[in-house]
Amino acid sequence: MKRLSAVLLVFLAAAAAIFSGPALALTFREPAKGSAERAAIMDTLRPAVEAEMRGSVEFVVTTIRVTPNWAFVQVEPQRPGGGVIDPEQTGFAGDTDMMDGLTVYGLMGFQAGRWNLIDHMVGPTDVGYAGWQQRYGVPAALLGLE
Repeated sequence: MKRLSAVLLVFLAAAAAIFSGPALALTFREPAKGSAERAAIMDTLRPAVEAEMRGSVEFVVTTIRVTPNWAFVQVEPQRPGGGVIDPEQTGFAGDTDMMDGLTVYGLMGFQAGRWNLIDHMVGPTDVGYAGWQQRYGVPAALLGLE
């Protein structure tokens, strides 16, 4: 019985090493600048951000991580052509002293053959998107929280 327990323990330890190591590591990609996939992801986020910024925006991408089912982005919105957005001319007027700039974090899901906006936030002063892991089941590594 002791021998069976020892063999079982070794087997379980080996299985844990196999299934918790790199074999389960999340792999994500960064769609190329100018690619159709990158444009589709940004275009999914754009309407919500344009409503908050009260006008057209384009994004300077800081981070974009994509898996087959998820996309996470960190972007800096600007007016087309590179114009600076005055925070006091946005939907955040009067609240900008409680924000950390206009940095946008977005989470998209791929379903029914297209990207869909799941959630986003503008100018959080902490890692507000950390809750997305539990709320939406998004992998921590995609959010950079591994």
